Amino acid sequence: MPSMRSLTYLLALLCLPVPAWASPASLIRAQPLLAAPDGLAAEVAALAANAAVEVLERRGGWSRVRAGDKEGWLRVLALRETRSALPAAGNVAELLRAEATGNQRIVAVAGFRGLPPPRSSAHALIFAISAYGNGIPPLPGVAHDADNAALMARALGVPEANTTVLRDGALDLAGMRAALDALEARVMPNDEVFLYYSGHGTRLNAFDGRAARCAEALVTADAQVFMDDELQDRLQRIAAKARRLVVFLDACHAGGATTRAVAVDKLSGKFWAKSGADTCERPSNALVRGLQAATPGAGKLNFIHIAAARDDEVALDDGDRGGLATLAWLDCLSGAARDSNASAGLSVAELAACAQPKIERQAAGNSRFAAHHLALTGNTEMVLAAPDAAPLAIAADTPSAEASAVAALKDVFANRDDRRVVRLVTDKSSYRIKQDRVRFSLTSSHEGYVYLLMVGSDGKSFDLLFPNKKDDRNHILDGETWQLPRPGWAIRAGGPVGRDHLLAVVSDNPRDFAALGMKPAGPFSTLATSSMSARDIQFVSATSAHAEQPDCEKSGAQRTLEVVATCSDAYGADLIGLEEIE
Repeated sequence: MPSMRSLTYLLALLCLPVPAWASPASLIRAQPLLAAPDGLAAEVAALAANAAVEVLERRGGWSRVRAGDKEGWLRVLALRETRSALPAAGNVAELLRAEATGNQRIVAVAGFRGLPPPRSSAHALIFAISAYGNGIPPLPGVAHDADNAALMARALGVPEANTTVLRDGALDLAGMRAALDALEARVMPNDEVFLYYSGHGTRLNAFDGRAARCAEALVTADAQVFMDDELQDRLQRIAAKARRLVVFLDACHAGGATTRAVAVDKLSGKFWAKSGADTCERPSNALVRGLQAATPGAGKLNFIHIAAARDDEVALDDGDRGGLATLAWLDCLSGAARDSNASAGLSVAELAACAQPKIERQAAGNSRFAAHHLALTGNTEMVLAAPDAAPLAIAADTPSAEASAVAALKDVFANRDDRRVVRLVTDKSSYRIKQDRVRFSLTSSHEGYVYLLMVGSDGKSFDLLFPNKKDDRNHILDGETWQLPRPGWAIRAGGPVGRDHLLAVVSDNPRDFAALGMKPAGPFSTLATSSMSARDIQFVSATSAHAEQPDCEKSGAQRTLEVVATCSDAYGADLIGLEEIE
């Protein structure tokens, strides 16, 4: 296990432009070998799945490799390394084990994010239809989308064994329904689900039993349609169990597309009008409407729907590379996205801000269609990845250390299970420095373990206020209300003037904040704010202390409800502000 000296050496090594290490690897999925670490760079060679390569250099989310007599760049997501030259990576921070304290010590290694560990609680179902029959125009780029979507799933921590990829003929209407039935059957309480579709979309007038409406549908390989209301019903049932549902549809949601030619140079519009159907212009968005319940605790923030195009646009397919939206999103997951609030987490909104210019770059120069725009519905603050590195040069608009630390707490809050209602209420709206004590009540709709984290008005540290050395009884029952602090400890406004941010986390299983090497501060514990500590705080807040138990790697029939409960990462949260005044 690495000492702090070896950690220092590793940090220095990662700063070199060409690290002095090499590692044999193989491709998880077929990928183009590129001339530069950019998804739109020129293709050097086409590499098949399981092709052997040698990793020569790693730069963020990309690796420079040698494949036979060719050299070029591949996404780290596409590689299965036979012998890791660097330590294993964590979900938000890279994990290094240190023996000095006798505990796991979690250290974020600047300059390299690595890959999230695969979790048996994560599942992916990928539909990709390239070769249609019945006179439907083919979409040659979709053949690449299936592999690229599998890499997206890997970026979300889905193990290969839990990733189902179905193509072409397997996706007739019956096949699509059977696959969704199987997904619903294997999803357990508090699991995470990624659903992806690439192929033609369509619109048609439908009658829902009460009134006519403009409906959207996915076109199946046998020229049938998978209606939006059926997909809504199925996803509602999955969402009732899952704590996170990510849906990515790379198909047309395009009003007026039926009046346009399909092919434009090598770009194709992903829209098909079913013969004899009465197409329409504006959809009623049954899928989105049904998944966006407004009731607190309904789980509306556990869902994100990423559509490749707005409802009046044509989503485009590059026959040589794949769907423009899929390629752009994968590039951003592979390291291109900017952590704009320096929270050490990449939200859906930040990934979309990265992906949209890439879509426009790919679409530039074609003679018929303008670039399409991603359409996001649901929790756009949901964190899907971690940035690869802090910028080498501090940009003028880089947030302050205080703002970055608060943003990290907001990321933890944004990734909560919205079905779990946690309420933190203070006894006052403001507190006089060195005079007033802070008191508050805490209520949770679910049983769990309570943790209180604060970033003070100076923004210099993450403070673990509870549990603490004087009070470690942090298990709360569902529906119970606590008055805190309890006898034996107190919180007093300590300044400076400004706003404190207090985060309450109620988790299914305990969290191991001691692993962060927090320093004592009276009865409390504290950790200086930095990009590394922000990653660590997010990782520990979102991860069960039981995560490394062998049971948590079980899958299939071995993954019983007892195992699921033991390994659950689910948590509820509340985030409030406290004003400190003179």
